[in-house]
Amino acid sequence: MEPLTLDQVAKAIQQVPSLSAVVMEILASFDRQDIEMADLARKLGQDQGLTARVLRVANSPFYGMSSKVGTVQEAVVVLGLHSVRSLVAAAGIIGQFPQTEHQDFDRTGFWQHSIGTAACAQTLAKRLGKDSALAFTAGLLHDIGKLALDAYFHEDYQRALAYRLAEDATLQEAELAVLGLDHTLVGHELASRWKFPVAIQLAIRDHHQPDCEPGAMTDLVHVANVLCHALDIGNAGYDRVPPLSGSAWSRLGLDWDAMPALWAETERQYAGLSLLIGE
Repeated sequence: MEPLTLDQVAKAIQQVPSLSAVVMEILASFDRQDIEMADLARKLGQDQGLTARVLRVANSPFYGMSSKVGTVQEAVVVLGLHSVRSLVAAAGIIGQFPQTEHQDFDRTGFWQHSIGTAACAQTLAKRLGKDSALAFTAGLLHDIGKLALDAYFHEDYQRALAYRLAEDATLQEAELAVLGLDHTLVGHELASRWKFPVAIQLAIRDHHQPDCEPGAMTDLVHVANVLCHALDIGNAGYDRVPPLSGSAWSRLGLDWDAMPALWAETERQYAGLSLLIGE
């Protein structure tokens, strides 16, 4: 088969709907500290599907509420404003890619790994004084190119996955060998179409190679992705733990002694966020 070109990918990605106005407004509010609960609740009220997902998380046994959370305002009280904003962003993005007839791509496992990476990146960012909302979104989207490849080039992508198994290759090696490009480039193209901040676009493109064009967001997502593989959160499409860049680790100033607490917090966040998956 002929390798795919970025032009082909760009044309296919034109079919992906734009994010809803509500989700775009919520994402735009991430860099504002002054957003009010009433404003957030009003925006969410425009999208009942998003509201239902947020309330499902707030009412989960994980949070141990003694009475039912019935409104977005109550959810903000239970979970906190920043957590609800992250939930809305995640629910909106997940909703852009509804389940397809292709049963050979593990959508649930994919989103579990993506949510785990988002939770880990957010936890790392908070610890290091970085933008935790940006880190959450970048972590959630880091592998989005896989989903686009499966949705729009399904048979080609299945050949790449078969090659990976037959040749005991990494997923990137298989994608490049069979398709001529990999999920990081496709994800970058999609994030560009959605007009995400450049830092998120680069984190998606370079999360396996953070030394290409070093940046704090890329380093955060790279480390979070590796840690989620090590913790075996979700299904990223392969079993190997990717190599950890010592340079990215050093640039972030991380300390192995802090990892147990970070892992515990990541798993705590993941337990709640994972309830966004499914109907």
